Amino acid sequence: MSRRGIFGGTFDPPHVGHISLASNMADLIPLDTVHWVPAKTPPHKNERAISPAEHRVALLELIIDMDPRWELCRFELESEQPPWTVFLLERFKREYPGDKLHLLIGGDSLAELTTWRDYRRLWELAEIDVAVRPGWKLSEVDEEVVSNVVLIPCPQIEIGSTEIRGRIRRGEPVDGLVPARVLDYIVQNGLFSNILHGSENE
Repeated sequence: MSRRGIFGGTFDPPHVGHISLASNMADLIPLDTVHWVPAKTPPHKNERAISPAEHRVALLELIIDMDPRWELCRFELESEQPPWTVFLLERFKREYPGDKLHLLIGGDSLAELTTWRDYRRLWELAEIDVAVRPGWKLSEVDEEVVSNVVLIPCPQIEIGSTEIRGRIRRGEPVDGLVPARVLDYIVQNGLFSNILHGSENE
């Protein structure tokens, strides 16, 4: 039986926070594989434009070779179903029936988990592993949700894709926030320079 982590997101762009989360979760759970799953159109982020899938996939391809446990997964991009996490987990369950699935999410997502489609079905399909930072509190999280997840301590990294896009748009440096190869791709393809993005938790 293999232990498979499922790490979804827009990854617009992928940054050191994503890398830290994936690496730490893989070490601490531990996991044999972490599947990076770029989102098609996340239900909670319809208010803003998202970079084309081909660019987000290309950016992920630049970082997955940083760890032999990491793999790029196109399940959600290829699916005709709505982009709900429950459908993604059901797809993984069909593809890997003998393996243990771990849904990897950040602590900020936990408070809104009850708004996700068929959220109680999620912990039937997979162990939900939540990356929590020092000082993070459970006070805003439903008690039922807390009792059905596993909290994994992760280092504090205060950075998000929204801030990175904003810095690039304003011509400010992002050194150390994204891998050099990712930044090179962003610059070469003119990503984020002329597109006004809204805010989101990434």
